[in-house]
Amino acid sequence: MSICVILKNYQLIKKQLMESLINHLPQSKRDELKNVVAVVRQNCSDVEKIILFGSYARGDYKEAKDLKENRRSGHVSDYDILVVTSKKDTAVDSMLWKRISEACKNLNLSAYPKIITHDIEALNIKLAEAQYFYSDIKKEGILLYDTGKYKLADKRELTGSEKQRIAQDHFASWFKSARTFFSQYENAIRMDDYKNAAFQLHQSVESAYKSILLVFTNYNPNEHFLEILGRMSEDFHPGLRNIFPQNSEEEEDRFQLFEYAYIGGRYDPDYYISKEDLEILAKYVQKLLTLTEEICKEEIQSFVS
Repeated sequence: MSICVILKNYQLIKKQLMESLINHLPQSKRDELKNVVAVVRQNCSDVEKIILFGSYARGDYKEAKDLKENRRSGHVSDYDILVVTSKKDTAVDSMLWKRISEACKNLNLSAYPKIITHDIEALNIKLAEAQYFYSDIKKEGILLYDTGKYKLADKRELTGSEKQRIAQDHFASWFKSARTFFSQYENAIRMDDYKNAAFQLHQSVESAYKSILLVFTNYNPNEHFLEILGRMSEDFHPGLRNIFPQNSEEEEDRFQLFEYAYIGGRYDPDYYISKEDLEILAKYVQKLLTLTEEICKEEIQSFVS
């Protein structure tokens, strides 16, 4: 058997294996994804891998028919797709990917095609550093196309200076968000917009907890419940325990009302929280922000000490 025939058979087997990985999807969805792959490849010659990730890869996607008409949360799932190129110039060519995205939209797909791009070198650096978003794509993603020229990197042991840089980047981004959300809470309070104030305050707390988790573990859980995030964070400093006291029925009710603000503060027309409750919660949040900044900076410094 000639080398050409062997290679052809190998490519066919690999194609069949990749197609089998999306057998959990209806045939109509599989056909749509094949069409997306075809459009990407027809419009760009520098494509090394096309990876489906997110809810369609996991199989927990939602369509319009799955959502209640008067829902208070949830949304229709997109086709989340990562295109990996060999050259950086291709990956950052915004006009090229805008054209490709528009061409995909013209396919009249049942889900919106959301395409992100990275060159293989940049992607493998992020994977080697175990950056959470890309690590999840590698773990959960499904290859829709692969030239076989490149392998995705494995996590490696990082130097102290690398750990410090990554932790500092996480902190700079997420703690800034925590502060910004708190400022937006204060603006909403001044405007007597208590529903919005509750949501902004909730997001300040979520961002603070995720700052801690990212600095200490380099991982960001896909979680919005403050009680769960708090329990995950409190292992890193005793002062994080009982930031939001729940020693009485009144305190428990206040926290549960605050917890619900992630949904209620945006979608529930009947959601109500008093200014007094918000001001009490805000004092706890200020304490959390102060402690978050303190322990994160200490941890970041410890990586090279």
